[in-house]
Parts: sequence; C-alpha cells; structure tokens
Amino acid sequence: MTRSALFVLAAAALAACAGTPKENSAATAETRAAAIDTVPDTGLPAQRLEPGQCGLFLWSMSAPRKFVFFSEATSGGGLVLINDEPVRVQMTSTGGDVFGQFLTNSEFQDATTGRIVQVMINPGESLEGGQRVESGNLLVHNTDGWETVLPVTGVRACLPG
Repeated sequence: MTRSALFVLAAAALAACAGTPKENSAATAETRAAAIDTVPDTGLPAQRLEPGQCGLFLWSMSAPRKFVFFSEATSGGGLVLINDEPVRVQMTSTGGDVFGQFLTNSEFQDATTGRIVQVMINPGESLEGGQRVESGNLLVHNTDGWETVLPVTGVRACLPG
C-alpha cells in the first residue's frame, strides 16, 4: 500500500470516526478533506496490507503527530518509531480484551537492543472494516531502566480479501 493509499485508508477511517452527514454530500466531502488534513505525514514509512490482512496503526497524540506503531495481525511482530527511527520488534506476550484480531495489551521486544515496547489500547467505536482506537499508550522501556510513555490513538483495519 503506498503512503497516499495508507493516508486515504486512515482518512476514511478518521472521517467515519467523526461521523459523516448522510444527506449533504458537500458536507461529506468537506468532512473527508478535514480528516485528510489531520492524518500525520511523518513517522514510520507507509505499510502494506495484503488482501485478507489486518493491521494496527497508531499515531502519537502529542504535537507533532507522527505514525509511531504498526503491526500486522498474523506477523507476531511490529514496527515502532523510536528516536525518529523505525525499529522492528517481536511480540513476546499479549493480554487484555479481544480487539478484533488483536488484544488490548501487547508486549514486544527489540532483539538488537533489548528494549521492551508495551502497547496498551482502549477500543473505540466500530468502523466498516475495522475499529477505532479511542486512546492508548505506547511505553518504551530501555535497558537502563528508563521508561518513555507516549499517548496514542489510531485504528485497526482489515483489507477485504
């Protein structure tokens, strides 16, 4: 999926999250245009979903907003933005409530540095083909004992196939 296709998918999800007027098509186009403006264009590179796959896309809530986390449901891994660099992580545990093809609490580890990344999300409203992430936190624990907490929001979405 190209970066622009990812933004269109995210914009559609965000527009659906905000609710769209059903009677006024001009208002619908305006709402979608506003949603596109709210999708961050910095952070991780665009991620591709193949037909039948589902992904978890998370953005930072603090300014400047960035695409900070991605995981494909069946991969057992993820990609996280740490110090403005993409870092591959491997899932080590999951828990919490079912959130589509994911669980609300997941832990990942960076095999290179040993950093632990925890993803804790609060599900939001359902969308066509997915569900909104109302809020959550991305916690990065480094090997020196420091912990960074990043508030996030996002969407889990599936590509029909």
